[in-house]
Amino acid sequence: MRYPLRWALLAMSVVAASSSLTHGQGKKDVPRSNLAEVRLGDGSLVRMTILQDNLDVMTKFGKLTIPFQEIRRIDFGLHLAEGVSDKIDTAIKQLGSDAFRDRDEAAKELVLMGGLAFPSLQRASRHPDLEVAQRAVHVMKRIGEKVSAEQLRMKEEDVINTYDFPVVGRVMSSSIKIHSVHFGDVTLKLSDLRTLHMRGNAGDSEVSVDATRYGSAADQWLDTAILVDSTHRLLIIADGQVDLWPQGPGQYMCGPKGYNTAGKGTSFMAGTLLGKIGETGKTFVVGERYDSANGEEGKLFLNIAPSPWNNASNGAYTVRISTEHVGLASK
Repeated sequence: MRYPLRWALLAMSVVAASSSLTHGQGKKDVPRSNLAEVRLGDGSLVRMTILQDNLDVMTKFGKLTIPFQEIRRIDFGLHLAEGVSDKIDTAIKQLGSDAFRDRDEAAKELVLMGGLAFPSLQRASRHPDLEVAQRAVHVMKRIGEKVSAEQLRMKEEDVINTYDFPVVGRVMSSSIKIHSVHFGDVTLKLSDLRTLHMRGNAGDSEVSVDATRYGSAADQWLDTAILVDSTHRLLIIADGQVDLWPQGPGQYMCGPKGYNTAGKGTSFMAGTLLGKIGETGKTFVVGERYDSANGEEGKLFLNIAPSPWNNASNGAYTVRISTEHVGLASK
């Protein structure tokens, strides 16, 4: 009975991954950019454009083909360059050799490979041959003395975060086709990658926050459909005017910084442009300008603190939103 259930789950995953997404009230999907920000194994961060449409991932439920435009971020597991896996397997086999010289050379080679050999050594530490298991543990200790704990924690699985759900598995290809401004069209090996962030709708956007719809109650939030990643710097600049008492036009006007009286049902000044990241995120003051990289992740929501007199406000703020990877924000 497990197999029908397994394939049913796979079918649902495929449908969810390839379905159209609707972001924000009354908004239709628009094609996302294939511009990506990639962190390489040496820690450097570069921008590039992904040249392929899909990514094939093998999961415990079977193969998934995920469109790159549905991918938000990829955290790559340990991918070995061509030939390295064979060298590691050979060296681990030699740990069981009867010849001391072979065992010693194998241990030295595994130590030199460092974190690349660590997952294989972890498996070897459970080898039925107790001598091989003990030698694997000894080599792991020697590697741990030279390699950072972060490198040793690398998993073999890749985590592909889509806009709907994460997928844990193994990217089936050994490389990704990309375009770089400096190097043109190239093939980037997965063994050289650590993370890949699709910029998606990141970049420069502009929205209008209508005070009548999003400023007459504290719980009226505009879903901007802009996804803020934990590694992004978020810059918001707003202008415009809101009338907090339209019954007497022009008497109680304010800008995004707000009026001098708290709004109804909130501690924020009436008319203040507010924001939060994620539906349950903490509310913060945007005002005329907000510039932060606080590590939060989720969709950006905007709201205008309501009038103190329990009436609907009118007017609107024009809000320009820019998201930029922290490592590239000054470039």
